[in-house]
Amino acid sequence: MKPILLIIGLGLLVGASILLAGDAVVPVAAQGSASVSFRRVVTSNGPVLYPTSLAAGDINGDGIPDLAVVGNEDPFLAHGLGKGDGHFDHWGNSGGTGGAPFFVLLADVDGDSNLDAVTGDAMQPVVAVAFGNGKGNFNRGIKLHTGVGFAVNQVAVADLNGDGIPDIVGTAVPIGYDPGNIFVLLGAGNRKFKKAIHFSSGGTEPSGIAVGDLNHDGIPDLVVANVGTQQGGDYGSVVVLLGKGDGTFDKPVRYRVGKDPYSIVLKDFNGDGNLDAGVVGPDQEKNTLRVVLGNGDGTFGAAKAYPSGLYPISIVSADFNGDGIPDLAVANYASPKPCHVSIMLGNGDGTFQPPLQFRVGVSPRQLVVADFNHDGKPDLATLTGYSGITVLLNTSQFPAHPPH
Repeated sequence: MKPILLIIGLGLLVGASILLAGDAVVPVAAQGSASVSFRRVVTSNGPVLYPTSLAAGDINGDGIPDLAVVGNEDPFLAHGLGKGDGHFDHWGNSGGTGGAPFFVLLADVDGDSNLDAVTGDAMQPVVAVAFGNGKGNFNRGIKLHTGVGFAVNQVAVADLNGDGIPDIVGTAVPIGYDPGNIFVLLGAGNRKFKKAIHFSSGGTEPSGIAVGDLNHDGIPDLVVANVGTQQGGDYGSVVVLLGKGDGTFDKPVRYRVGKDPYSIVLKDFNGDGNLDAGVVGPDQEKNTLRVVLGNGDGTFGAAKAYPSGLYPISIVSADFNGDGIPDLAVANYASPKPCHVSIMLGNGDGTFQPPLQFRVGVSPRQLVVADFNHDGKPDLATLTGYSGITVLLNTSQFPAHPPH
């Protein structure tokens, strides 16, 4: 089975392995990387009031990324077709969701090469899958019970047991202060799934989840951000669960990566062939992101902190300036104006430069990366205000001869 990386995405449990890493802030000097720039495109009247999540993907097969948006006050899946210039039209609401959709992901769940919409519910332990027809619409789909917690936080899609059929894994919102849990819905083919199985998240209030092969065994592993409850000094953790290849996982191994870790991204930041992790959370005291570098055996080194702008709430990674080095983008969930998305350019050794800020609408939340205007450069989109969507089109001058 090929290595898998899909992203993708609120204590300590007895029996979890514990590895606590450092938390020092590292001063970073600029390394002379190419500059980066963006042009703002604002969609002021979005399709959903008080949106909570968005996802990007080509749902109609025209080669241009489209958007899906949900909000837990509107029980439907809103989706708009990209025009190729950072704007979207032909908004529709076909596709089933739960009663209060909170998170949305576009992925091919049934293996027909069409993107489907996977949504998690904010008021019940339910994941809904609306199957796409490849022409820009979805059916009512199916509802899958996770069997844990009272709601769903985030989900990811990957083949966890090597049978060639996509599976669904996600984080559950716990009841009270019970330890957090992870659920796995193994695909059975023909748009059917087996009964959910559960694993400890190694902490409390699990939120962000990412899937990738951390130890080069060809089996997907999990990395989970536990926000924590701050009860008894539990300020959260990032946890690694190594996959066994049958859809189950080893005991969680815990890392300290700053206060209230919420959103996580996996990428090889230093070019050594091992997956690393970038983590942010709504810690207003320090306003930093943490990076942990992978050792290639399923473990991470000590966390290093970098400035991220105010109130970092969502993190993604791409090469935004065309120098062949992964960079980071963070949504700074702040209000009132001015509000920003911050770009931290990578130095290629796993360190990052100070943030460059780009204006967006009020209180940017979840970030997604896609090439919305089909020019070969990664762009950004984020939810803003009461119903807005702000797109940042990448206008950076890429090198004439991209680095190898």
